[in-house]
Amino acid sequence: MSFRDGDAGSDAGLSALGGDAGSDAGLSARDADVGPTDAGSGPADTLDLACTSCGCAKRASELDRLLWCEGCLARARERAKRAGWGAGVVLAGALALWIYLVQQPSRLVIGGWAGAVAATLWLGAKAARELCFGLLRLRGRPLS
Repeated sequence: MSFRDGDAGSDAGLSALGGDAGSDAGLSARDADVGPTDAGSGPADTLDLACTSCGCAKRASELDRLLWCEGCLARARERAKRAGWGAGVVLAGALALWIYLVQQPSRLVIGGWAGAVAATLWLGAKAARELCFGLLRLRGRPLS
């Protein structure tokens, strides 16, 4: 509901603001005529900004909220993916070693232990990938 609808609730709100029901009560011409805007057609779309990672000049619409271009994002995702799988392999290897040396499983339940190692590999890789990607973005330095 806006103040211009003319119902009793808007009359009370306008009188509290010092206006009457028929006026725009302090609204400027700019505020009164605001409608939906076309995203991407404003002056910010043509503004050239530098990518904070590689320094290349791009339009503002081609950069994300941290001012990284698509190429730098792809390189950061790839680097985080490699580091994530490496961390997942290390975690799964450590768990497999612990299971083998400390738990000494019998052959009856070896499938369960293998499932635990596989789950550790998968979840460890995903968690490490997200952590590494976040740290790369937080760091804000060039990815080389």
